[in-house]
Amino acid sequence: MTYSFLEPGRGKDNQAWRYVLTLVTIIWAALLGGLIVILVAYAFEGSLDIETYSPISVLLVSMLPFLAVLLTLWGCLRLFHKRGLLSLVRPTGAFSWQKILLSGVLWFFLAGLSDLVLAILNPANYRWSFDAKSFFLFLLPALILVPIQTSTEELVFRGYLTQWAGRYSRRMWLPLLVPSIVFMSMHALNPEVEAYGFWLTMPMYLGIGLLMAWVTLKTGGLEMALGLHLANNLYATLIVTFPNTALPSPAFFSIQTYEPVAALIQQVIVMAVYLGFIYLIKREWMREGEIPAATEVEVQSAH
Repeated sequence: MTYSFLEPGRGKDNQAWRYVLTLVTIIWAALLGGLIVILVAYAFEGSLDIETYSPISVLLVSMLPFLAVLLTLWGCLRLFHKRGLLSLVRPTGAFSWQKILLSGVLWFFLAGLSDLVLAILNPANYRWSFDAKSFFLFLLPALILVPIQTSTEELVFRGYLTQWAGRYSRRMWLPLLVPSIVFMSMHALNPEVEAYGFWLTMPMYLGIGLLMAWVTLKTGGLEMALGLHLANNLYATLIVTFPNTALPSPAFFSIQTYEPVAALIQQVIVMAVYLGFIYLIKREWMREGEIPAATEVEVQSAH
């Protein structure tokens, strides 16, 4: 079995050196963009210690470099691979806003439901922390920058890296595992990893990376991963926050004591329910990315 989402990574203009050069360029763009943003923040904040910054300044410093990465990825795709960003989103067929919306709403609802259950079991651990002035000042920048961040990560990890890994295997396991492990590794320096332990926090990044990679390959497009990732990050930014998070924010609720074991169990349950619900009501979506063996020869000849 092969998957339609992987096909743009095959054929000419997709040799390994093009991928390596693109990734090196992206890393330099991220570093340069981050340096520029930090210098601008220093001019306003008078400090290089990000822990002393206001939530809006942390948001800007954390998110703006992703714009540089996105523009660099677009440019490198055009220059080195002779294709556009859409090849990383929906290689065949029509782009689906319905998939983005359903995936995002479902994940947002399940995240809220799981926190509601935990709040009922331990109400003292959830504090109403809403401050109207801080929240609404933070809201608009978050609604602009968080989608840029999540979409860029999806284009890089579930899009670009997944299609590269797909050059070396027609089965799903290599393009499923390799980008997910890289995605997990890129979060290793997050403050929550140091605060709550590597072995309890990193599986959460691996798990959600695998889930987003699974729905991408099975549906033949990035839409469901885009919706899920955006809903997850907006929820964690605007609805429920916790100590030592990578992006402190004036959310509605604050968790007083973060329990990484409980959080890991919570995520596994939410992932299982999410995937089960998708298969229950939209099973046909989960076969769109599969190319039957009888047509694989036709696909190969087209490249």
